[in-house]
Amino acid sequence: MLCRNRSIGRCWASLPLALAACSAGAANWEVAPRVQAGYRYNDNYHLEQPGGEVEVSGGEAEVGVTFRTVDPRTNFEITPRINSTYFPDERDEDSTDYYLNAGFSDITPRRRINVPFLYSQEDVVDSELPDTSDGGGLGEPDQGDSGRFLARNRRDFFRIAPSFGYDLSQRYRLELDAHYLQADFDNQLPGAQQDFSEFGAGAGFGFLTSQRSTLFVRALGFQYDTTTTTDAFGGEFEWNTQYSENSRAYIRLGAQQTKPEDGASDTNIIAGAGGQWSTQRNRLFLDLTRSVGPVAAGTVVERYQLRLRVDHDVSQRFALRAGARLSQDEETQDGTYPTRKYAIGELGFEWRWLRQWSLIGSYNYRWQEYEDEPSDADASAFLIGIVYEPKRAQ
Repeated sequence: MLCRNRSIGRCWASLPLALAACSAGAANWEVAPRVQAGYRYNDNYHLEQPGGEVEVSGGEAEVGVTFRTVDPRTNFEITPRINSTYFPDERDEDSTDYYLNAGFSDITPRRRINVPFLYSQEDVVDSELPDTSDGGGLGEPDQGDSGRFLARNRRDFFRIAPSFGYDLSQRYRLELDAHYLQADFDNQLPGAQQDFSEFGAGAGFGFLTSQRSTLFVRALGFQYDTTTTTDAFGGEFEWNTQYSENSRAYIRLGAQQTKPEDGASDTNIIAGAGGQWSTQRNRLFLDLTRSVGPVAAGTVVERYQLRLRVDHDVSQRFALRAGARLSQDEETQDGTYPTRKYAIGELGFEWRWLRQWSLIGSYNYRWQEYEDEPSDADASAFLIGIVYEPKRAQ
C-alpha cells in the first residue's frame, strides 16, 4: 500500500541538511541569492476546454538562495526557493509554492557517488502542467503530471536518487543506482490527482569502447503504487560518450515487463536518445525518450516524450532562450485512462544591463488533447520581470 503519511516526506526533506552538516566542518561555502519580480498573464490558466477558460494577470515574485561547497572532490549544493503569485481579479488563483533542490557528490579517479534530491509543495496548476524547464536530466525524464484540473488542490512531492559508479579496471565499469519518489495531494480527485509513489533500482556493467565512450548493459526493477500496486522488471543496453565536461550524448534501448496486482502483464519498450552540448555562446539540450511510470490520474502509463532547450548568448549582455516539450501518454493496461497529448513551446530573452541586474521576458504556448474530451485546449502566457543576483560573477 502507498504510504500517505506526510511526515515521511518531511523526513526525506531533512536528508540534504544532514549531509550538509556532515561536510560543513571542512568545506568552503559559496552563497548565491536570486530575487525575481514581474508581471504574468495567462488566457487559460487551467488549460480548460473552450468556454471554461480562466484568465489571470498580476504579479509574480520568486526568491531563492543557493548554498554550495567549493571543493575539488566532495561537493554539496542546496537551493531553497519560494514562488508567489498575486492576481487581483482572480484571488482564488493566488498561490505560494515552496521548492528545495539539493545534491551531494563525492568523486575520485575511480569512484563516483551522487545523491540528487528534490522536494516541492505547489499548486496543481504548476505540478500537472509542466513547462520547458521541468522534466529531469538527460535520459532521466520525470513523470507524474496528469494535465487535468478539476478543483483547487496542492501537491507535496519528493524524489531522491542515489547512484554509485566504480571503475573495475581501465576498461570495465560498475554502476548501481536507485530512486524513490512520492506524491501526496491535499484532496484525492479520481482520474485527476491521486497519491502515487515509485521505487526503482538498477545495476549496470560497462565496457569502454573508446577513451570517451562506454557500452552498458543494465538490469532494472520497479514498483509503482497508484490506485493499485504494479511491479516491473527488465533490461536495457546503452551507449554513451563524453565529449567534454559539459557535452555528452547517449542512445538506449531495452524492454520491461509491467504486471499490476489485479491484471495481466504487459511488455513495454523503453528507449532514449539525446545529448547536451555547450560552447562559449551556445547550449543545446535534446532528449527523446519512451518510458513507463505512474501519473497523478491513478495509473501507470507509457510516455513518449521530446524535450528541447536552446540558449544562445548574442552578446555578453543579451541572450535568447527557446524550449519545447511534447509528450503522449498511453495506459499500459486496457483501462479507463484515455490517451493524452501535451505540448508546450517557449521563447524568451535576458538583457543584463548591469552585472547584478537583468530584464527577462518569455512567451509560451500550451496545448493539450484527451481522446475522451470533445475538443482540445490551448493557452498563451507571457512573463516580464526583473532579476537581481548580487553574487553573480559575470
